[in-house]
Amino acid sequence: MKHLFVHIALLMGVFPLFAQRIEERHFRGYIDLCQAVFGITYSPQELQEIRRHVDQYAATNDRESINTVIKSAEKFYEVSSRPRDLVMTAWRMTLPSTLRAVHQAAANGRADSQYLLDAYYRRFPILAPGKPNGVPLTRSMVEADLALKQWMANEIHQQNAPAPDAQVLAAASRSAVQAWPTLSPEQQVKFAEQIAEWARVSYAWPRASAIDKLITRNDMGARLSPQEQAAIQQVLAGFNSQLAGLRAQQNSMLQSSIDHMKQNSETIMGRGTVWNPATNRWEQQGGIVTEYNGVVRVP
Repeated sequence: MKHLFVHIALLMGVFPLFAQRIEERHFRGYIDLCQAVFGITYSPQELQEIRRHVDQYAATNDRESINTVIKSAEKFYEVSSRPRDLVMTAWRMTLPSTLRAVHQAAANGRADSQYLLDAYYRRFPILAPGKPNGVPLTRSMVEADLALKQWMANEIHQQNAPAPDAQVLAAASRSAVQAWPTLSPEQQVKFAEQIAEWARVSYAWPRASAIDKLITRNDMGARLSPQEQAAIQQVLAGFNSQLAGLRAQQNSMLQSSIDHMKQNSETIMGRGTVWNPATNRWEQQGGIVTEYNGVVRVP
C-alpha cells in the first residue's frame, strides 16, 4: 500500500505479512492514525468509503496494503500510550512527509490515496496548486511560517512581536500564493515542512533549559548582553563535557530546526511577512524570492 505511511513502515522495519482479513480493531486504529496525522475527523460517509477501500485490499489479496493497515494500527496503539503532548507533536511533525507520500501515490493512480487527499483538502483548502512532485499551498503552512517568525522575533531576538492577526495572515497568504508558482517542487516541499518545524519548536522550546535557550540564541545570531555572553564563555571555558551533553540534547529537538530555519523560509519564500521592531508592526517585504544559488528575483 503505497498511499499512506509507507515511509513510516520502512523506518519501522516492517516486513510483509500473510494476506488476511482486516479486523475491526486494526481498521479503527488505522482510521485513528489517519485522523491524528491529518488533524481531521472523518464523517460517517467518509468512513464508509475508506472502509470500502480497506475491504478491497482483502478481496484482492493486496498484501502490502493489508500489512500497512495492520502495522499502522499497531503503531497508533503503541504510541498512544505515551504522553499526549509528545504524541500530538509527533503526529504534527509527520504531516508534511505523509502528505507528500500520499500525493505521490495519488499521482501514480491510487484512487484510495486521492480520496484521502480530497478529504484532507476539504478541511484545509488549497490556496495554490503544487507542481508535480511538489505540494499545494495551504493556510496551515502560512500559519506555521508566521508562528516561527514570531517565535524568532520574541524568543531569539527578544523583541515584542504580537501574534499575527487576520490582516497579517491574509497579507502573508497573498504573498505566498504569488510566489508559489515560481518555486521548484523541492522548494514547495521545504516550505511545507514549516508545519513540522513549528511543531518541533513549540514542543521543545518551553522544555529547554536556560542555557539551552541561550546557546540557541547565540547560534542564531541574537545580540546577547555582556552578561549573557559571559555565561556562554563560562560554559565554554569550564564545562566542555557538560556543553557537549547540552548540545546533544539540543540537537534532538531544536538544532535540526535551527539549521533548517536558517535556510528555509526566507531562502525559499523571501522575507515575505516579517515583524519590524522599528515600526512596531508586521510588514510585507514585497514577495521577493531568493533562489538557493543566491540569485534574487521578483515574481
